[in-house]
Amino acid sequence: MDTNKSGLHLFNLFGFEVRLDWSWFFLAILIVWTLAVGYFPMHFPNLGSNTYWIMGVVGAVGLFLSIILHELFHSLIGRYYGVPFGGITLFIFGGIAEMRDAPPSPKAELLISLAGPLLSIGLGFIFYFLFQIGTQAKWPISVNGVIRYLSVINFVLGIFNLLPGFPLDGGRILRSILWWWKGNLKWATQVACRAGVGLGFGMIFFGIFQFVLGAFISGIWAFLLGFFLQHISKMSYQDLLIRDIFQNERIKKYAKTHPITVQPDITLQDLVDNYFYKHYHKLYPVVENKKLVGCISFNEIKQIEKEQWPILKVRQVMRQCTPEIAIDVDTEVSKVLQMMTSQKISRVIVTDQGKLYGIITLKDMMDIISMKLSLEEKD
Repeated sequence: MDTNKSGLHLFNLFGFEVRLDWSWFFLAILIVWTLAVGYFPMHFPNLGSNTYWIMGVVGAVGLFLSIILHELFHSLIGRYYGVPFGGITLFIFGGIAEMRDAPPSPKAELLISLAGPLLSIGLGFIFYFLFQIGTQAKWPISVNGVIRYLSVINFVLGIFNLLPGFPLDGGRILRSILWWWKGNLKWATQVACRAGVGLGFGMIFFGIFQFVLGAFISGIWAFLLGFFLQHISKMSYQDLLIRDIFQNERIKKYAKTHPITVQPDITLQDLVDNYFYKHYHKLYPVVENKKLVGCISFNEIKQIEKEQWPILKVRQVMRQCTPEIAIDVDTEVSKVLQMMTSQKISRVIVTDQGKLYGIITLKDMMDIISMKLSLEEKD
C-alpha cells in the first residue's frame, strides 16, 4: 500500500491494489439515487420505497464489483505481456487500471484492450441466464430485478467501452490496428485521441439534448461522461508526447548540480531560519564530510513542537534517502516524472552511486517539458 496515493485502500487482488478515490463517493451516491428513484421503480413498480433503496445499494455494489473485474482482466492480460500495471482505482467516472508503460506491440495492446469488454459482456450473459433461472423459479422480484440490472449494465459497460475513442478500450483497439497498419505509435495515438475528443463532444451535445427533452438522469450521465472523455483524450496524447520527447533520456541530463545542503549538527531552528525561510525548499540533502548521510524535509519539522527546535539537531530527526525521495542519475526521465506526479512529490534528490549528484523538482520538469514541446515538436 502506498500512503502517498490519495483515496482509500480496499484490498489487494492477484497482486494489484484496489483503491477508492474520494470522488467515487459522489458517483456511488448518484448511482444509488438513479437506481432507487428512476430505474427500479420504472421497471419493477409497486415494491415500496425502502425496497428500491436496498435494491439501489445492492445494484451499485454489484456494478462496482463488475468494474473491478473488468479492470482486473486488463491488468492480468497486461501482466502476461510484461506491461506494468500499478493497481485499480474506482473514481467518479468508473474505474481505471493504472498502465505504467505502453504495450510492447500492437497485438499486446489489442488483447489487453479486448479483455475488459469481453469480461463485461460475459458477465452480462451470466446475469442474463441467472435472471431467466430466477424468473422460472419465481425468485423475489427485488432479487431478480437487481440481477436483471447487472445483466443490462454489464452489457452496456462492455459495449460502451468498445466505442472507438481513446482512452476507452475501443479507442485502444483502434490505436492497435492503426499502429499495426502504419507502424507508427505516435500517429496512431493522435488519431485515436482525436476520435476520443470528437466522441466526447458528441456525448456532451447528446446529454444537453436529453436534458432539454426532460430526460434529466440520462442527460446528466451523457454530459459528464462526454466531458471526461474529451478531457482525458487530450491528456492521453500529451502524455505520449512527453514519453516520446524523453525517450531513453536519463535524469542526470536535467538534474541541477551543486544543490543547497545542510549539515547534520545544526539545530532545527537554524534549519528553519536559514534554509526554509531563506531558500523556500521543502527538502534538503544532509551532507557530512562531503558524504550524503540523509535528508530533512518540511514534513519532519511540522511534526515537532516549536519549543524543541532550538534543542534538536538535524541529525536527530533526519531520515534516510529512500527510493521515494532519492533516485539514481541513470533513472529514465519518464519514470521520474511518473513517480513525482503519481505520488505528488515536488522535489527529489539525485544520486550517483550513493553520492549526492543534484536535485530535480517537479517545477523543473514542467518547465523542461514546455520548452522541449515548443522546440522539438513540429506537429
